Amino acid sequence: MDVPLGRTVSVELTALPRSAAAEKTLLRLFAKDPLAQRRHRWQSRHRPSWQTWRRGGNQWHHQMRTKPTVPLATGNRVSLLATVDVVRDLHSVQRWVKVTAG
Repeated sequence: MDVPLGRTVSVELTALPRSAAAEKTLLRLFAKDPLAQRRHRWQSRHRPSWQTWRRGGNQWHHQMRTKPTVPLATGNRVSLLATVDVVRDLHSVQRWVKVTAG
């Protein structure tokens, strides 16, 4: 796989990985999509991540978990800027993705 640096590439998920490490790498890659970043900013503005309530005269806190903004499903496609870290991650998960220029 030869990916030119500094160009936009399209990444399509062809199969779901079985290992947790590959899934984490794909989530990190898919989160770099500009649309996913925009969704993440909207989600962090509109959903509280820290809840506080009184119980027994004390303050109790709960920090909510955020779900990934891009679910991993076969056929999902994102556009990424090919930087050194992106290319390195793409090489490590090349069994499960199809990369095209543009």
